[in-house]
Amino acid sequence: MKRVVKIGLGVLGLAVLVAGGLAVLKGRQATAPATAAAALTRFEGIEFSPADLAQAVRADLRQVVRLSGSLQPLDQSLIRAEVAAVVNEITVRRGERVKKGQLLARLDTADLGARLREKQSNLDSARSALKLAEINREKAITLTQRGVKSQTALDEAENAWRNARANVSALEQQLTMARKGVADAAIYAPIDGLLAERYVNPGERVAVDAKLFVIADLDTMEVEAMVPARDVPQLKIGQKVSLRVEGFGDRVFTGQIDRINPTAQSGSRSIPVFILLANPEHVLRGGMFGSGEAVLAEKQGTVAIPGEALRRENGDRVVYVLKDGRLQRRSVQVALEGSADGRVGIAEGVAEGETVVATPGLRLTDGLAARVAGR
Repeated sequence: MKRVVKIGLGVLGLAVLVAGGLAVLKGRQATAPATAAAALTRFEGIEFSPADLAQAVRADLRQVVRLSGSLQPLDQSLIRAEVAAVVNEITVRRGERVKKGQLLARLDTADLGARLREKQSNLDSARSALKLAEINREKAITLTQRGVKSQTALDEAENAWRNARANVSALEQQLTMARKGVADAAIYAPIDGLLAERYVNPGERVAVDAKLFVIADLDTMEVEAMVPARDVPQLKIGQKVSLRVEGFGDRVFTGQIDRINPTAQSGSRSIPVFILLANPEHVLRGGMFGSGEAVLAEKQGTVAIPGEALRRENGDRVVYVLKDGRLQRRSVQVALEGSADGRVGIAEGVAEGETVVATPGLRLTDGLAARVAGR
């Protein structure tokens, strides 16, 4: 009875093992088709995000050099005192418009007038002395010719005449300077413009060469821009410059390059470039700051791509175009490079509307399968 039970349990275990084996085999057979399908759908190529690509479009491009600097009036005049005197009167205030020849101030002429009268008196006396010396000289010549006077007496008369004549000449110069001093006591505007500075007030005593006024002519403004030496060879006299000035928003002021300094500024590798701006409305003022660019070249309606899309490979300029699921390596002819917005103009090699790879640093090959991620 016990033996029968053991045999029964052995048969039951065998049946369980056989059923389990069949189940495992059936599971393997079920998963095999799924693995094969996954292998068939794997993508062998490169995927780009939309940010890696750009579309070629037609655009107007400009190649520029950046410029910036402070504005100053092209013509301004610093007026200094020509004589030492007390300021009697000032007729203008800062910010007022003045005309060339307009009276700005008067200095006291009491001392100057007295000095002028003194020089005039001295000159009158010297002229009288010269006349007497001329008479004595003529007499000495006549008497010497007659043998009445010696040659020594004639020489003395000649010397006295020369001294008297030299004294008159010197006093005439002094009188001219004294007259100029009186005239210089009236201060006139040398140019048209606005009174930018006034350094004195009535009642003050000024010394010779003391600052009195500054007049600025705002008709033409000048910008001194410091340009890196590497960019200067691209600039030339008369080149158009577009500037935006602080406080005027997006308003663009157009000027031109007037002068280029022959040497770099001390202690730097920048060269001063001077730009002139017409200012007929006088809206621009000295000290304002302007920034913009000088236009080196322009291309209208050219095919434009981002500068990052242009590559150099084996000495060629190339662009990779994504077309029909693959990359095409195109050699291109550049129409304009270094534009203000960083784009490159393409003359040949890329058509309007084509998609280009605009991410530098990726290793790309011609014919490589490619697609946009998620598509």
